[in-house]
Amino acid sequence: MLSVTISGAWRRAARADRRAAAAPWDALQSLDRASSARWGIAGPADRRTAAVPWSWVPARDLAMAGEWQPAPPQDRPDDAVSWAWVPAKDLGVYSGWDHSLRHVDIRLRLIYNPRPARKDAAVAAGHRRVNEFGPRYNAATALQDSLYIPGSGALVFEFGGRPYFPSTSPSVFFDFRYVPATPAIQPTDMRPARVRWDSARRLNLSARLPWGRARQVDGALTDMPYVDYPGPVKPLPEPPPDPDILDTYMIANTVNLVVLPSRTPIEAKNVRVSLDADSFSWSFSADIFTQAALDLVRPNAEGAKTVELDINGWVWVLLVERYSRQLRFPTEAYSISGATRPQLLAAPYAPLRTNLNIAPINAAQAAEAELLNTGFALSWQATDWTLPAGAFSYQGQTAMQVIAQLAETVGGVVRPARDADALEVVPRYPVPPWEWELVDAPISRIIPPAMMTELGGEWTPQPAWNACYTSGTSHGVSMLVRRAGTAGDNPTPDVFEDWLTDQPANQARGIHELSKGGNIEIVTFTIPLFPFTDDHGVGLVLPAQLCRVPESSGAWVGLCLAVDISAEGTGAARVKQQIKLERHH
Repeated sequence: MLSVTISGAWRRAARADRRAAAAPWDALQSLDRASSARWGIAGPADRRTAAVPWSWVPARDLAMAGEWQPAPPQDRPDDAVSWAWVPAKDLGVYSGWDHSLRHVDIRLRLIYNPRPARKDAAVAAGHRRVNEFGPRYNAATALQDSLYIPGSGALVFEFGGRPYFPSTSPSVFFDFRYVPATPAIQPTDMRPARVRWDSARRLNLSARLPWGRARQVDGALTDMPYVDYPGPVKPLPEPPPDPDILDTYMIANTVNLVVLPSRTPIEAKNVRVSLDADSFSWSFSADIFTQAALDLVRPNAEGAKTVELDINGWVWVLLVERYSRQLRFPTEAYSISGATRPQLLAAPYAPLRTNLNIAPINAAQAAEAELLNTGFALSWQATDWTLPAGAFSYQGQTAMQVIAQLAETVGGVVRPARDADALEVVPRYPVPPWEWELVDAPISRIIPPAMMTELGGEWTPQPAWNACYTSGTSHGVSMLVRRAGTAGDNPTPDVFEDWLTDQPANQARGIHELSKGGNIEIVTFTIPLFPFTDDHGVGLVLPAQLCRVPESSGAWVGLCLAVDISAEGTGAARVKQQIKLERHH
């Protein structure tokens, strides 16, 4: 191994005399250009004697050629420069990179954030996580929750067991400033919220098209679905079956009265059960024969007793609320009366309550809320509307009073079930009287005159109203409901209700008030109560049902106002159904 110890130092070169051979820094002097070649088109020349063919140049004297091979090491001269780092010279004008800067002097900090390799990286926004599920950060109380806040007195530090008192000009200063870390962004819409499920509100009703009920001009309507309409199709109501017209009707009437839950039979006579449009429960009365039967059904300290009445297969579950007795030697007489189970929602059984809604609620929802934890079910078939916050309020009322008032607000009635804990809220007038003669009117019963055993009528005319002004009081809207095609010059008395708070409710109430006017006849007739399983008879007629009466002078439609069923006698009792209809001429 050869160790090189000779090196040459860098130094300034000495001036040499260049006057003898130096060439001045200027343009070269022109020499003899007589033999120079001018640029131009060359002429043909005879190259036969001196022409050099285009070919490889012949090799000449290859013995003097130098081959490529490793050079042998030679002894370097004294002034040779070895391959190494050049030592620094003249540092006075040299600016080198060193670590003279300290981190306390740094005023700019660069964050390494390489751009993604894509064309639109110059305008891309960086994605960073937010604090979605952490505790809420409050800047006002952050320092108080995490740091110790000293009092107004001076602090005393101990170092090595001795107290430390700083001097006025120390060489070391303590800096107790605290800069809290920047918290991550927290979304403000992640707080738990209470969402109530209710019916959608009806908005922008003023912009709807004023389409009324279509008038039939081309035959009976059908419930065939439209090809290009994917929505639901409301089928037309099924027309009632035409009763069989016979010369003689043979009905084997059955009347059974039993005590529940033991189902002990009780012999009774003069049984009567009835319902009208303004009542929310069926009323009942009967006569019994013995004191032992009275002891089974009369109320006691535990409350009213429950009985079941079966007339030709139509069943009622009744509460015995009152009884009376009359003893006269040698006879005795006992009577009982009561109502169906919806009576439990009214006084004196139901408690009085007070309520105020703090959020918007629909009328159907408000009625269902009154039946909460009572075991009763509700079917709301009348017009539904929205009651804003604070509008649905009452004081000292039972559940049935509230439901009845809600129904009356839009011209509806409460129709109770016969043998179940259920209620129906239906409109008193399913359609206005001026539309009863249309083919698509919802007729529930067809009562032929051949079945009537008694018929009577009473003429009770009313003004022919054609407009009605309805309005809320502290909440709601005002509306003038006018019958189409009239001038609206004969209005009804104005209607003001606390719960008329939406346009559908005002319109339904106005139509209900207009339906009360006109030339009205109250028709009363008596027909048999056909068995429950008889498909060809009339059956039981309920209030708020439309009935068609095909008289020989012309068919007409009436609204059932009340029904009264009586079973007279004992054993083979005679059962009659008396119906009261409202007819508009």
